Amino acid sequence: MKKWIWIIVAIIVAGSIGGYAYARHSQNNRLYDQQMTRGNAAISNKNYTDAETAFTNALKRKQNDKKATTLLNQTQTFVSAQKSMSDRKFGVSKQQFTEVRDTNNGNEQLIDRAKSNLSTIKIVQGNIKIYNKVYNKALDQAGKGQYMESNTSLDQIFNDKYIHQTYYQDILKKAEKLRDDNNKAINGEPNSSSTLNQNDDSSSSVADPNVDANNQSNTNTNPDSSSASLTPSEQKQADNYKGSNEFTVSPSQNEIDGQEITNAQVNTARRDLQQAGFDTGAMSDQDVKNLIKGASEKNQSVTNYAKQTLK
Repeated sequence: MKKWIWIIVAIIVAGSIGGYAYARHSQNNRLYDQQMTRGNAAISNKNYTDAETAFTNALKRKQNDKKATTLLNQTQTFVSAQKSMSDRKFGVSKQQFTEVRDTNNGNEQLIDRAKSNLSTIKIVQGNIKIYNKVYNKALDQAGKGQYMESNTSLDQIFNDKYIHQTYYQDILKKAEKLRDDNNKAINGEPNSSSTLNQNDDSSSSVADPNVDANNQSNTNTNPDSSSASLTPSEQKQADNYKGSNEFTVSPSQNEIDGQEITNAQVNTARRDLQQAGFDTGAMSDQDVKNLIKGASEKNQSVTNYAKQTLK
């Protein structure tokens, strides 16, 4: 009799445990479904933080669940892509949006939004390419002393209806800086980017580099005249000068791959070097050209090359 009682008790206990396990399993499934539904609804409303939380909670109910993991990763990548785009890191953003778009069994709304953003990035990168082409033309004109023409070129950027979008802040700032430098040069005011030879005390206006070269040539070939025009202090500085100029080098030293280094390149390098803390007033144009050529040969920026060589 006692044996049957224990059998009945065992059956009751086993049934209770099994019922509890089934009920718990059913509850987990229900809560999992609720969180997945909540996550997809949050994506629909563009509440991506809520979506990430929901998919994370779903994974607590079903660890390593493939669907929840896929949606969580897709949502997080989409948010990261938006941040990269906002920071104007278009290459990174493009890669991330492509990953979202190509997610197998992902959220379709995220896929569609990724496609839309990829189209926007394509347009933005195309516009940036056009703006940079115009800017480089204007920079070259400024380097030749054609400041009015440079400003006219820059107007193509300023008058474009898209230029004030946040995507183009970097190129807009560069263009505005160049316009300010051009205006200073037009008005006879000194500025770092247009000063070609800060050691020349003959004039406060921007000098024609060809005229400076001829004057320098005459000075070098007439030492008596040079001595008469310099103070003892200036003559001492000239005697101690260890740099180089266009009369102490061969023509090939002023070329990169057969192309002559332009005045615009020299002016841009001077500005970059000055911003990096170098005393560009102590450098001749040839000193700057040597840095440009050396940097090109080492595949480095001028400032990085200068930091290594000017110690």
